[in-house]
Amino acid sequence: MEEIQKLHGLPDLTLDGGNLLFKQERLAPGLLMQAKITAEGIVESYNLMGYDAVAVGRNDLAAGLGFLQDQAAASKFTWLSANLVSKSNGEPLFSPSLIRKVGDISVGIIGLTDIKEAQRFQEENAVLLPWKSVLPKLVADLTPKCDLLILLSNNEPKQNEEIATSFTDIHIIIQSTPSARNIVPQLKNNSLMAKTGKQGKYLGWMLVNWQKSKTWGHTGAVKELALKKQELDGIIGRIGRLERREKKEDLEANASYQKLVVTREQLLSEIIFLENELYDLKESGQIPSTFENNFITLDINLPDQPEVEKIVNLTKKRVNQVGRSQAKVAGRTVSGSLLPLEKLIFTGWQACAECHKDQTEFWQKTDHAEAYQSLVEQDQQFNLDCLPCHVTAEYKDIKISGDDTVFLSLPAPLLQVGCEVCHGPGKDHVASQKPTAIYRRPHITICLRCHTTERDEMFNYTNDIEKIACPASLPREE
Repeated sequence: MEEIQKLHGLPDLTLDGGNLLFKQERLAPGLLMQAKITAEGIVESYNLMGYDAVAVGRNDLAAGLGFLQDQAAASKFTWLSANLVSKSNGEPLFSPSLIRKVGDISVGIIGLTDIKEAQRFQEENAVLLPWKSVLPKLVADLTPKCDLLILLSNNEPKQNEEIATSFTDIHIIIQSTPSARNIVPQLKNNSLMAKTGKQGKYLGWMLVNWQKSKTWGHTGAVKELALKKQELDGIIGRIGRLERREKKEDLEANASYQKLVVTREQLLSEIIFLENELYDLKESGQIPSTFENNFITLDINLPDQPEVEKIVNLTKKRVNQVGRSQAKVAGRTVSGSLLPLEKLIFTGWQACAECHKDQTEFWQKTDHAEAYQSLVEQDQQFNLDCLPCHVTAEYKDIKISGDDTVFLSLPAPLLQVGCEVCHGPGKDHVASQKPTAIYRRPHITICLRCHTTERDEMFNYTNDIEKIACPASLPREE
């Protein structure tokens, strides 16, 4: 962000469409403590990065209204929601909008929270109002005061399109719907609808050339002018090379040279005409506004900003410390210090090894066998956001428990991505020795539980399944 700002040297705004603090709109009780710590780290990082405004998304309310209000109080940026209001008096619970002076332009910013989960807030003295009941007045109030109006919207794309159709004075809509992909800005009515992929995988930045017309248009004469100037540079270069190579009297008889000179004069004339046309349009307020959009992949190999890295590392340390405390409590809720393996549907890889020696030896050389150890090495073995994909406790819709804290008290044979993560719980198979009691080749959905686009952008099922495929078992003798 700093490099982009230095490169262009222009006034800027830094905005987020919401769904910032949590990945889900509902949090299991066991995840709540750790998720709150992560949310606090995100707010601290955004403060450091100098954000101007963030919309209240439905995921941001996952830990309750009170928690978000506490985070808003600790934020140096403004949380916006025009339609989340107090049930008792109807007053907005967050700022509905704000106005920022960006260079010579007054920019109005509105926040809108998705109404899909409206019933959730009845117990918290909060109500989510439909956008149709709040936007008309708000847009009407802001339009005379603002040159440019931006909406940060947590609504579904179809609702955002309806908003764009309804309001010609909303010029940019930044969406935060849960989708992993970037959406190239699309013009709907007079609203430019933009979106980056979720969870910080991409940075979207837009270079806006805003004009008095307050309308978007194709580059038209602007683009034509730039192309003609580029063409003129090439012609001048070719003329210069010929003039350095040949004598002046020879150039008069050189047809190619004379043609280049004629083209140069023609381009100069056309450029002067276009510049005058653009000047007149600009003065009359009729020239359309234009933009340049960019998506930057925030690859893991990019260097970390030192101050943000400190916040991230401290946050991860705090999360693991809380998880360690939760583990002690979880251990006391079962007989002994850990869940008894014999009472679980999963048996652990050692039970598989008794009959499948070759397959076990192959598996032990894969990253799956070291999955839990990789968390230990990072001091994240009590992080409930990481653990489900580094242990053996789930297969399709089968889970050891609905309580997430169970991951903190698993017996040692389940502390890795073992055989049963791919092939299903092995208890019945071990007891009956029936091939039908186990699943052979794991379906892609098994892999995608953990190898999501957010965690593993390079995952390719067709290729990667062969890398971890165990050697075939020999037929058993009767």
